[in-house]
Amino acid sequence: MTIALLRAAALAVALVAPALSAPAVRAEGARAQAAQDNPELRKRADALFRGVGETGGRASWGALESGSGPEGLVIRQIEIVAKDRKKITIGEIEIRAFDWANPREPRHADMAMKRFVVAADQLDAESAANFRELGLAQLTLNGELVFRFDEAEKAFEVSKLFVDVVEMGEFRLRLKLTGITAADLKTALPAEKPKGGKNAAKDGEAVMGLLSRLNVAGAALGFRDKSLVERMVRADARKKNLSEPAAKAKMLEDLAAERGKAADDMTKEFIDAAIKFLTRPGEIELALTPPAPANVMAAFMLVMGNRATFQQMMGVTVSVK
Repeated sequence: MTIALLRAAALAVALVAPALSAPAVRAEGARAQAAQDNPELRKRADALFRGVGETGGRASWGALESGSGPEGLVIRQIEIVAKDRKKITIGEIEIRAFDWANPREPRHADMAMKRFVVAADQLDAESAANFRELGLAQLTLNGELVFRFDEAEKAFEVSKLFVDVVEMGEFRLRLKLTGITAADLKTALPAEKPKGGKNAAKDGEAVMGLLSRLNVAGAALGFRDKSLVERMVRADARKKNLSEPAAKAKMLEDLAAERGKAADDMTKEFIDAAIKFLTRPGEIELALTPPAPANVMAAFMLVMGNRATFQQMMGVTVSVK
């Protein structure tokens, strides 16, 4: 159950990413026309969507306006068509703050997106099958993202990541990491390899070096269900030729059996939360509140061994409302 929820969260977040990557403009109204004639705003919009053109796609929008602050930009009625002709639409992207000096690797951003729509037939075969398995013909997303790199403190903080998947539920993430700069991250994450290319040994060394310096100061991942649990139960019932109540009962039975085999309190706590959430879907949140920034490498080693110490070190809690 928990794995399925995390997969759904990953899918939702992955779908948001293409929106942040070249333009044909159609003005609407005097204000929009004036803004679109502003070379600085055009430059910003070009920078924001440059990745689309570089991958063989194209982007167009209906209106371009200045935002509320000096770094602001509002783009409306966006259509992005990939090289393979697959299309997504976005009602609006509002940028309240953004590191326009480094648009490919911004050090800070405060932005929102409305009505990001992707249809199942515009996805690859596997993703489309996952959509249809859940009874979905399309996904509609609204979202907000606020993050900042503090180079002086060597800290990266996502103070808000909110993704409202209208057809399924809402995901929220807060995260603060220390011991890292934007340059560290760029060095540790190797450049994309050509198809068939191999990772160099030094790439792995760079990642391990980063993990040895990286600390978690706090994190929280939450999900509020709208219909995801219901859709998952219905899909499982179809697969197993069961009624939906019987399929849900079998899920709960399997979770109870896993709890009986659990060897540590943290695992039992997680399974208890999953049982409670499946029984009465509402909100579930996993939080990390370490008493002091906790080293990621040390935490990985502990979670494979002493989970009680790991839970105490990381301040791990899971709650269901």
